[in-house]
Amino acid sequence: MTNMTETEFKDEDFKIIFYCKDCEEIVDTEKVGRKYVYKCKKCGTKNVAFGTTRSINGFFRLDEKEKMKVQQEKRAKRNSEKD
Repeated sequence: MTNMTETEFKDEDFKIIFYCKDCEEIVDTEKVGRKYVYKCKKCGTKNVAFGTTRSINGFFRLDEKEKMKVQQEKRAKRNSEKD
């Protein structure tokens, strides 16, 4: 019997990803030197955060940003259909 309050985790929740704060998206990176510094391959800046998929999504609220983007696209589509 399982406890209903326990959260089920997926393997992808623990995968390490890199989030560029300038591009505002998950990106590929290059390691810079021997420290924990990474350079975004897309824009070239070192303003990159890394962590598990779950932690990055939670901290930067990526799920909410994606929902907002979809809503804005729907509004734009409705407005263009009215014209």
